[in-house]
Amino acid sequence: MVAISKFSYQNPRYLNLLMRRNSITDEVETTVKDVLKNVKEKGDKALFSYMKKFDGVDIHEYNLFVSEDEFASAREKVSEEFKEAVKKACDNLFKFHKRQLPKGFIEEYEDGAVLERKYTPLKSIAVTVPGNMAPLVSTLCMNLIPAIVAGVPNIYILTKPRIDGTIDEHLLYTADYLNVKKYYKLSGSQGLAAVAYGTETVQKVDAITGPGNQFTQMAKKLLFGEVKIDSIAGPSEIAIIADKHANPTYIAADMMSQAEHGTGFEASTTFCLSEAQAQQIKKEINRLCEEYNLTETTKRTFENYGDIFITDSIQEAVDAVNEIAPEHAELLLDDYEPVLPQLTNAGAVFVGEYSTEPVGDYFCGTNHILPTCGTAKFSSGMSVGEFMRGYSIIKYPESALKSNADYIIQLAESEGMRAHALAVKVRR
Repeated sequence: MVAISKFSYQNPRYLNLLMRRNSITDEVETTVKDVLKNVKEKGDKALFSYMKKFDGVDIHEYNLFVSEDEFASAREKVSEEFKEAVKKACDNLFKFHKRQLPKGFIEEYEDGAVLERKYTPLKSIAVTVPGNMAPLVSTLCMNLIPAIVAGVPNIYILTKPRIDGTIDEHLLYTADYLNVKKYYKLSGSQGLAAVAYGTETVQKVDAITGPGNQFTQMAKKLLFGEVKIDSIAGPSEIAIIADKHANPTYIAADMMSQAEHGTGFEASTTFCLSEAQAQQIKKEINRLCEEYNLTETTKRTFENYGDIFITDSIQEAVDAVNEIAPEHAELLLDDYEPVLPQLTNAGAVFVGEYSTEPVGDYFCGTNHILPTCGTAKFSSGMSVGEFMRGYSIIKYPESALKSNADYIIQLAESEGMRAHALAVKVRR
């Protein structure tokens, strides 16, 4: 399933990788525009109708919010082992994210001006978490914990309920553990429209974060400006740089970990130094896929964007990966120290053969919500700052204004902004 080829910047497989995008069709955009318009105009009536139409869920039969009884039931259903895993992972996430809190400052100038920078949390956010196909507990943690650390007072969660109106107990337990109890049984573009505009029963929020399908991503794109969004998330990806001593079994398993998302748009790539090494990695992929019954799960991704490129040097591999700017990069190198500072375009870099990508997905404390599809060249992953806003305070005394008036007037008039200049002149 995986292609092996000699690397070059003209290699069609490499160019295919660079051009990869999670394309959203015109039909999806048209549908979402109609949904947003109707929910904005008709509120709950349109919202509940779309939940019935798209998700087969009759909100009238179930409470819109998860009840305390449902949280209590989740606490009983999940295993003690799961509870311990959630605690350990959350402890790590809190520890790492608390270090990200921005610090304000005050700067005093000789002319008497006092300038201050302050940071404050957003007032309300909504987090979308898919739950009907796979309960993405890790994604729930990665969104909630930075918001909690930031101090956001009102946090809402949106998850599509199952056909019987319930939500997976692992998601409910995790939300309950983090004391986030405002849990809507909503999903899709209609759910995002509801929290962006507000309805009779759904509270309007200031920001929306979290993953979702094409309809959800298009809704986020169209709602940007009405609310803040985190990003337009694309499919997952990994690029591995391996020297001749790297374990082919570890590489194969890590490539499979991204391919198993299964949409066919994921990218799973390795750069190694020889044909023999590439063949061994491919052999291990085939063996593990067959042994663990993962062939069908990974097939589409490996056929579309599964590649092992043979490079002449580690430096060539680093340059190639920087051009890809992947969500995840792994360095399986004996001597990674000279390479690490050069690998700058990645959402997260995993160093050493035991720093497998799932460590970041689930547990170590870094955030797994990362830029995809080349956007790591100019954007960053989820952080506490996503849920805060900074603003400035200016205290300009009369003496400072008068001593600097000529400069301000000169700059304003150079732009043709005569009223701006006048606002200074009348005070001088």
